[in-house]
Amino acid sequence: MTAYKNVMKQIRASEDFKSKMEKEMMEYENKEKGIFMKKISLMVGVIVACAVIALVVLLNINNNTELDLTERIIVDDSAPAARVMVNIEGVITEVGEDGLSFTLDNGMKVVVTDETRMGISGPTAPPKEEQLFEPTFRVGNQIAGYSEDASANPVTAAAIWTNWNFDNPIR
Repeated sequence: MTAYKNVMKQIRASEDFKSKMEKEMMEYENKEKGIFMKKISLMVGVIVACAVIALVVLLNINNNTELDLTERIIVDDSAPAARVMVNIEGVITEVGEDGLSFTLDNGMKVVVTDETRMGISGPTAPPKEEQLFEPTFRVGNQIAGYSEDASANPVTAAAIWTNWNFDNPIR
């Protein structure tokens, strides 16, 4: 009978072991399902975010209208004028006999013609009396102007914006 009792104890022990292992396996499977569900929800979130970004990009790509900034432009006639193009600049070191040609301190020789614009013009230009412009070209005057071809020798001035002697002005 002791052999029978020993075999029954082993069967009972294996049954307890079996139920204990089943319980542990169930717990492990539940944990794995939880981790799997978290991964699935994370993937779904990433896919939704990518879809939203793609939708925004597609909506912006199909919008081919140009941006019109003209409505933002505010014109103030009392505001200072924009800078003008200057490629003739320096101090007069020598004036020609005609009074309309001169040499600047940088070696540039400039010729003023009847077509050369004098002073600053336009809606925001200061009055002629307030501009830094003397009636004649003389040694020591600072010149600022523009030429269509600044590499020519001599340079023909298209415009002279400034002709002023800060040390000894005529006016």
